[in-house]
Amino acid sequence: MSLRFHVSSWWLRGALGVLLACHFTTLAADFTTLCADRAAIERVYYNHRLGTKPPFAETLPAATLEGLVRLELNKEAALQKAYDVTTTPAQLAAEIQRINTTTQSPEMLAEIKAALGHDPEKFANAFAKPILVERELRQRFDNDNALHAVTRRECEHVRHELLTARTNGASPTQLLVRLRRAHSNEVSEATWQLTAHPAETNAPNADELEIKKRFGPDARILSSPRAGPDTERKIYFEDLPVELQKVLRVQLRQAGNVSAVIEMPGGFLLYLAREKTAETLAVAMLSLPKRNYEEWLAEQSKAQP
Repeated sequence: MSLRFHVSSWWLRGALGVLLACHFTTLAADFTTLCADRAAIERVYYNHRLGTKPPFAETLPAATLEGLVRLELNKEAALQKAYDVTTTPAQLAAEIQRINTTTQSPEMLAEIKAALGHDPEKFANAFAKPILVERELRQRFDNDNALHAVTRRECEHVRHELLTARTNGASPTQLLVRLRRAHSNEVSEATWQLTAHPAETNAPNADELEIKKRFGPDARILSSPRAGPDTERKIYFEDLPVELQKVLRVQLRQAGNVSAVIEMPGGFLLYLAREKTAETLAVAMLSLPKRNYEEWLAEQSKAQP
């Protein structure tokens, strides 16, 4: 049974009233208050940690908490400076509603609100706004064509070289050698099963789905609890994101085919079909990461007056 947090009408009315009546911003809020509120939130998380743990003041000293708040302020400033975007009260109200209605830990969320004195403005500034700002900033960073143009051009150049070599008669093996020679550390290989999962394992397990979500469609776990020590680990084409499946079905019809450059949130992908049978598709994948988000954010922070 899924857990949903049902907000009492008085609290939601109070939160929306505060948000729509005042155009308060995190940048204008008192820094000391923000640090105190962040400490209150982190203490709730700390209290839910199991096992032996050092005192809270040692786990998150004042300097660390201040650094976390400054980082959140820097993200808000970067969003405004780099993309001319300022979060609105309406967006913040929607974010609060999203948090309230989708939380998987309603009891902990209630504790956080209590730690903030059931103050809608504190909850908005200290808890909801950092989440909203991070999502808005990261989305724009990931899709910033100008910012990631150099990496895209590099990937397109590699694709052009492979297509030229193929036109001149290079075999799939020769194409792979050329690809590895140019980017040995960024090339990986995989063999996908084109058949469906066996009936008893008709869907990937939760661990596999989480690994693919966090590390990309070609990420693999080293062992599976469903597989014995002598069972060969197989990965299935149908486990890839649906949109990626559609692209690769069309573009990797036979050995030697080269895909278009595929943009993902974290980088650019280029696939080379090494071998294709009715049951399997063996590929080499070039993965070039986009600019590092943390490094870019640090640059934005240094550039701020």
